Amino acid sequence: MHRVKLIIVDLLLLFIITAPAFFRILNNQYFSIHDDQHIVRLFLLDEGLKQGYLYPRWVGGLGFGFGYPLFNFYPSLIYYIGELFHILGFSLIWSIKLVFISGFYLGAIGMYLLVKKLTNRLSALLSATLYTYFFYHAVLIYVRGALAEFFSLAVLPFVFLVLENLSYKTNWRNVIYFGITLAFLILTHPLITLPTLIFIGLFFLFYFFQADKKKEFIKCTFLGGLIGLSFSAFFWFPSMAERKFTLTDIILTGELASYKLHFIHPQQFIYSPWGYGGSGLGLSDGMTFQLGKIHIGLAIGAIILSFIYYFFTHVRHSGKPGTVLHLAHPESDSGVSANWRIPRTTTSLFYFIVFLLLLSLFMTTEYSSFIWDRVKYLWYLQFPWRFLTFSAIFISIIGGYCIYFLFKLLEQYIQHPRLNILLRRSITSVVTVVLILGTIFTYQKYFKPQRYILTNDKVRTSFDEISWRISRTSYEFVPKDVKTKKSELNTTLLAIEKKDLPKKSYEIISGQGRVAVLKNKFQDKEFLVDAKTPMIFRLNTYNFPGWKAYLGNQQVEIKDDNDFRLITTNIPIGRQTIKFTFENTAVRNTANFISLSAFVFTCWVLFKKLKKVDG
Repeated sequence: MHRVKLIIVDLLLLFIITAPAFFRILNNQYFSIHDDQHIVRLFLLDEGLKQGYLYPRWVGGLGFGFGYPLFNFYPSLIYYIGELFHILGFSLIWSIKLVFISGFYLGAIGMYLLVKKLTNRLSALLSATLYTYFFYHAVLIYVRGALAEFFSLAVLPFVFLVLENLSYKTNWRNVIYFGITLAFLILTHPLITLPTLIFIGLFFLFYFFQADKKKEFIKCTFLGGLIGLSFSAFFWFPSMAERKFTLTDIILTGELASYKLHFIHPQQFIYSPWGYGGSGLGLSDGMTFQLGKIHIGLAIGAIILSFIYYFFTHVRHSGKPGTVLHLAHPESDSGVSANWRIPRTTTSLFYFIVFLLLLSLFMTTEYSSFIWDRVKYLWYLQFPWRFLTFSAIFISIIGGYCIYFLFKLLEQYIQHPRLNILLRRSITSVVTVVLILGTIFTYQKYFKPQRYILTNDKVRTSFDEISWRISRTSYEFVPKDVKTKKSELNTTLLAIEKKDLPKKSYEIISGQGRVAVLKNKFQDKEFLVDAKTPMIFRLNTYNFPGWKAYLGNQQVEIKDDNDFRLITTNIPIGRQTIKFTFENTAVRNTANFISLSAFVFTCWVLFKKLKKVDG
């Protein structure tokens, strides 16, 4: 009962800590952000679900009214979360706001649980605060509005937490948890997943050399990763295989989004002006890349205290330099040793995290360009400063260690049997509260929109809003052979004017006859055609792998030899139905099968384990 009360108290504290980061959007207005597409995407997901599609890969409206395979390429988890709020009765605008708020709160919980596992409760509360009020967090929500990337910061601490648990206890529960959290990350932001796999690999090596049962650890980590990749295969497999049919490579890996234009200069870690602009070449950025002086100060303080702590535990008390002190852990088995096992100590894990912080910062600077030049998949990240996602995690963990090392050092100085615990807790509690309040007071002023927008769901989901304003901000998933032009900045634009937007779902290019619309869903369209003469019928939808046409029950050829690559087919004289369906390709069917198999396998394993427990 006491444990339950403590959990409730900690959850309440974390909510209070995070509230100043989002309380300025608790109103009936929307706010200005760069990636202003989330309301439309949530609306289209909601429409697709209402039309009967569990996972609508193709949506209408976007792509200048011609539709495109949005959720075949863009991760949808955040919008499914938003849909849950919408189903509960919240407006589309409030549903998106609640996803942002959930991201803050879940991220703080994940960081708290991770650091509490590594250190103690007070350190965990401080780390959760530092994580919430890291500058890049404010940039993601109030400047860029990058909802998927923002929410990946909520998922990542859980990924590292489960990996930490797996390093101590290689059982099926932790294997499945690792797989699920990894799948959630992929379905939240696949581009962030790639560098995450790099850091997971480094953690794996660190844990491997300390594991008692190395083969078991390798097997469980591999199985967890395989489960995660299999769970999310329905998304990432088609996304990677069918990307070549879109403008993605042209737009996202070149032009203004080229990684070469967006490296951070090291001095910007210490100071760069706060702003609501974009990223530019050199020091011309309109947004900040600061780490935060409190974050930097606590990180340096933690390193200094770690040296002092190392001196006390390895030199002064033992008298034998190099003697290690094992880190106490509820699930550790430190009494068992192996011939080539490196014992985990308090400081070894800490310095490893310091190394990861330095690595993540290095990857944001031009000094790492030799890596970016050779690893082409990194180009899809577009911005090297996206590695600040990991800097946020590691510097927040390191800052929390400041309290942990302080607590341990006080243990060395205060030797009175009665005052020992009381004084240590009192001093560290006061210091923690001061640091938490100081962090919130210092940084909460940046967690606010540049301006508020008085609008509503109807305005934000109108035809012009979806097919013109929002479509002009993102069209990388349009088929690559659509006619394009160059802008004044030499970037690729679609050669589409507002007058070219479709007025209805079809056109009769030639011939005479009558057409009645029988069905006009995102992925299923049907028309009754009474052709007086042979007709050329054009569906105002981009042609893309998966689209098929049926005249009656017979499949007919689709042509797209026009500027916008719209689906076109011939219709003979007579009264007949013409159907167009967006079907799964072999790649999508394979990916769906893999994900379904992983789900069935995981359920079977859990059933067997539960049955074993009941038995």
